[in-house]
Amino acid sequence: MGYPHPRHPRETPVLSEHFGDPAARTLAGWKARGGYQALEQALAMDPVAVQNVVKDSGLRGRGGAGFPAGIKWSFMKPDGKPHYLCCNGDESEPGTFKDREIMRWTPHALVEGVATAMHAIYAETGYIYIRGEFTEPLEAVTAAVREAYAAGILGANAMGTGRRLDIHVHKGAGAYICGEETALMNSLEGKRGNPRIKPPFPAVAGLFGKPTTINNVETLTAAAHVVRRGAEWYKAMGRPDNPKSTGTKLFSVCGNVARPGNYEVTLGFPFKDFLWELCGGAPDGRRIKAVIPGGSSVPILTAEECEAVFMDYEGMAAAGTLLGSGGVIVFDDTADMPRQIARLARFYAHESCAQCSQCREGTAWTTRILERICRGEGSFEDLDTLLEIGEQMSGKTICVLSDSCATPVASGLRKFRHEFEAKIGKKQGKAFVPSAYPTGLTPAAAGSAP
Repeated sequence: MGYPHPRHPRETPVLSEHFGDPAARTLAGWKARGGYQALEQALAMDPVAVQNVVKDSGLRGRGGAGFPAGIKWSFMKPDGKPHYLCCNGDESEPGTFKDREIMRWTPHALVEGVATAMHAIYAETGYIYIRGEFTEPLEAVTAAVREAYAAGILGANAMGTGRRLDIHVHKGAGAYICGEETALMNSLEGKRGNPRIKPPFPAVAGLFGKPTTINNVETLTAAAHVVRRGAEWYKAMGRPDNPKSTGTKLFSVCGNVARPGNYEVTLGFPFKDFLWELCGGAPDGRRIKAVIPGGSSVPILTAEECEAVFMDYEGMAAAGTLLGSGGVIVFDDTADMPRQIARLARFYAHESCAQCSQCREGTAWTTRILERICRGEGSFEDLDTLLEIGEQMSGKTICVLSDSCATPVASGLRKFRHEFEAKIGKKQGKAFVPSAYPTGLTPAAAGSAP
């Protein structure tokens, strides 16, 4: 399978430059494309110098949190303890599939990024944790690690420097919760994938109780480019009036959109241009109704709200949502928003580890109520109950899975309450007086929504 859509002239391919190129998967092909120059440069530098380059570049974590990568690396000190680097390749957030493409098309880029980060944090051992369903990426990354060992890039004498760099590939078992960094570490240790209470934070007591850094696939791959090309090169990409969000970002686009796939643009790219120019808008002459811009756990935007948004951390926050993992889910004007939101809630209820009662009970009851509304058996009181449950779920658990369920429900109710009310009013045979109408939808049409 080649690159899933024609590359648009306004894209800035850095990480995605060799997507669709089978030759880039091999060691020889990757080295011919400049591969492992970053690692060679890093191994010739002091670890603190590598940290500072990444810190100066402004690279932020691409897994969703957006924490500065260089600062995270600087928490690791040469204390004589074993240090570990964990690469989070358990990409399970609905709507997100960009790490998968890095692993399947440019696996050596990831291996190089992991090895570079290991040197920067004084680690001799790194783990690449890959989602269990990712059979092709797992094969590609495993083959790349083997090639790197055979070529002396990894091992007891990495690239002839006397530095030990050992990388292990670990296959997950398909649990969404293992994408949470502490649950990932528990899984690696052979335990049930439950999140841990923090503190202690991983940099103090992480994998096997030792100092550990966890980074996302995209973050580590980008870090190698930063080391190779320099902080100033990376900082030059982004919105000029926002130095807090630099570089490029991969965005996965799916749903009711003309040209789905992965797109790489500079942070700060206008969301309106991205949706309608690069991705072609909604298919078959339909209109976009709503967009989830950063994976299913972030607040929903209406089509009108998307028109003034910049695709960076601050731009999304100003619009009342989050950049998240960069999973862009598009809904056109045929989408039944209550049903779509119920599907998301069902996913989170299924994937809860059940460790926290607010999450275990909250996600389950949220799903039951939403599905009852979708069957036409709900009540108007259910809408307030959903918001109350969401309040009890948010910010009160060990990890943010329960928040991830509550967030799209709350934003969906706030912006599409008329669709929920239509289902309830229709079943009860009551006159439907909607809270608001979406643009272009008449009261008669709204009252007869399915």
